[in-house]
Order: sequence, then C-alpha cells, then structure tokens
Amino acid sequence: MSFSASQEQCEQIMEVFDLLGLKSFTVQTQIKQLINKTYEVHGSLNAIIVQSSVVSCEPVTTSISEQFTVMLMPSQKRLDEYEESHPDDDCDVFVDGEYDIGNLALEYLSLTLPENPKLAGETGDHIEFDENEKEAKVSPFSVLSDKLKDK
Repeated sequence: MSFSASQEQCEQIMEVFDLLGLKSFTVQTQIKQLINKTYEVHGSLNAIIVQSSVVSCEPVTTSISEQFTVMLMPSQKRLDEYEESHPDDDCDVFVDGEYDIGNLALEYLSLTLPENPKLAGETGDHIEFDENEKEAKVSPFSVLSDKLKDK
C-alpha cells in the first residue's frame, strides 16, 4: 500500500508539527498476517520538510527517510504479553479490525524531525547582526553589574 499526502494534508501536517513547509510526504507499507490475528506492518516514510533554523531563523530543508516495523495485536492483554517477551519491538493494538496507518506514519515522522535544525556552518555559538540595526536597549541591571565590578 502506498500513500502520498495531498497539498491540503501537507498543510495540516505543517500546522501540527509547526513546519515552514512540507514539500512531500509519502508512506509505503506491507502488512503481513501472522498467527492468532496478529499482524506485522513493515513500512517506510519519506518526507522533505522545511523548518526554521534555531540559530538564524532561516529556512532549513531536510530530507527524511525512515523504515519501521510494528506488531499489531488484537487485544491489550495480548499486547502486554508480547511487550514482556519483546521489550524492544514497536507494537500496538488494533480495534475492531481497524488500525490507522496514517497516524502511525505521523508518529514516526514526529520521532525523526530534527530537534535543533541549523543551516550548514551554523554553530549556535553566536548570531551576527547587521551593524545598521538599532542599538540594543541597556538593561536596567547593567548599572548594578558595573557597581559590582568596581568593588
């Protein structure tokens, strides 16, 4: 199964994740039925996102490609049993024979978004300002700081 987000869906995703842009968002999945009404979902998501740099607030474009596998169980009891024996596996419960794969893909997108996006060369150590900008306001505490230095 393949899915590509429409422009309207991209706009909704941008709003949810506070993105400047979402140039593409595609998901491919394969679902395999195992024994006892258990399913294994193998998937991949690909996205091109635009975020604001944490240093300069300039747009930063990032390409994301993520593979995932999730085990789907028919009940919470079965899920709990599975998690005990497979603590590192991703797993979830489906309800009434249904599961929202789109929601799953958005969860994985949220896990892969860069936390501190920066442009190449930005270190975050300092920000250079235009010399023509207005002088920064003097802090009212600078007088106290100057007095402490004099002692």
